[in-house]
Formats: sequence, structure tokens, C-alpha cells
Amino acid sequence: MSSIFDRLTRALPWNKPIELPEHHQWKHANIPALLEWRIKARPYNIIVANGMFLVVFVFATLMFGWMGGLFNPESISVAAIGMPFYLLTMAAVYGTTHQKTKFAYRFTEQGIEVCEWKAPGKGWMIALKWLTVIAAIAVIFVIALDPSAFWIALAGPGGMGLLYLSLANSSKYQEMHTEYHHRDHSWDRYKKISIHPKRPVIGLHFDYFNTSQQSIDKGVLFLYCKEIQLNSTLGVVGEKLPGIPSAYEAFDIY
Repeated sequence: MSSIFDRLTRALPWNKPIELPEHHQWKHANIPALLEWRIKARPYNIIVANGMFLVVFVFATLMFGWMGGLFNPESISVAAIGMPFYLLTMAAVYGTTHQKTKFAYRFTEQGIEVCEWKAPGKGWMIALKWLTVIAAIAVIFVIALDPSAFWIALAGPGGMGLLYLSLANSSKYQEMHTEYHHRDHSWDRYKKISIHPKRPVIGLHFDYFNTSQQSIDKGVLFLYCKEIQLNSTLGVVGEKLPGIPSAYEAFDIY
């Protein structure tokens, strides 16, 4: 029984191993790796994202409470129809404001390679399609229970369902949320090491030539890892960058 449960658990989308895209392979695969890991991370200001989600959550809760009577004990049937749609809507909003990017890191004697990519997940697309189906059913039942609520039902569940469906099927929207980057840096490029005090993120600072401004600019390579990986990652970085100044300090993550 436990083996079956383990297989089912590993089959879940969020438990599947992170595989490199076909067009993103290591340039120095022939060189032995000193350290290698893959992770899903949020490469942005988490506080801002949480604040955005909270604002939308409060607004949507009040809107659904007013339109669908979710907080009215006399409207149990309407609440039963609206609650699944409400929960799926919040899940879709959360998936939008808290998107994660996949990172694959590989340390060698020569330097650091980073593969970074982001694409709309299939599970998210499936959830949006189900959201639209439930919205359509909700509209029919709400109108059947109360014909006077036709425009509210159409503008609420119906309108939001169609909006999410259009976003899910929009090629421009999917392109906007799809990114692929590959970085290959030698160890001698870095000038400073920063360790974020509140997140397991290491920032390796370097200088580069900004072609648009035609001048030398500052850049940061972010190393996202889990809490248990932070010390081992810092150990390898410290061995390869001896004498480089390092500090525990807050820095912008983007």
C-alpha cells in the first residue's frame, strides 16, 4: 500500500523532477560538476506579490459576498453554486501573482552555468478551463433560481470565466509568461558575495558592459536554493572565490 501511495505522490505535478528543456542543455557537460541542483523559486519581491494577492482576495470576497449572497444564510443554494467558482478563482489569482520560475544550476571548476525558464503550467490551464465550465453552470443555476439576477450572474461568474478562458488561450499572454535564459559565467567574473538575511538566496555581484548605455553597469547572479542547501552552496562558492568580500545583507531580487 505504501509503495502505491508513494508512486501516486510522485506522480503529482508539483512532485515531478525538474527536467531541462530540450533546447537548454549544459555547455560544459563534459566537465565534472562540483555542485548541481534544480529548484522552483519566486524571483521577485515576495512582499509585493503577497500584498497584491491580499488586495484581490479582499475585493473578490466582498464582490462574491454581495453578488452571490455567500454570507447570507437564506441563500444557501446560491452559495453552494458560487463557492466552488470562488475557490477556483482565488486559486487562479494565486497562480498568477505567485508564479514560480524553474532554475537549474551547475558548478564546475570553470564557472557557473544557469538554466532559467518559465512557462504556463498545464495544470494551471486545465484549472482555468474547469473554472469556465463551472462558471457557465453557475450562471444557468443562478438565473433559474432568480431570473432577476441575470445580469449579475452574467457579469460575475460568466464574465470572469470568459476572461480567464481568453487569457489561457491567448498566444500573446502565454508568450508574455514564457521565458528561457542560459547563463555561463566564469568564477573570476564575480566581485562580491551577498547572502540575503530573510531568504535562502545568494547574490554574486559582477560588472558588465551595458550596450544600450555604452557604459559599465552592475549585475547580480541570483542563486536560489533551499534552506538546507544554503551552507553547502556557500561552502563551494567560498572555495572558488577566496578573498572575495561577502556579507549578510538585504538586496533587491528580480
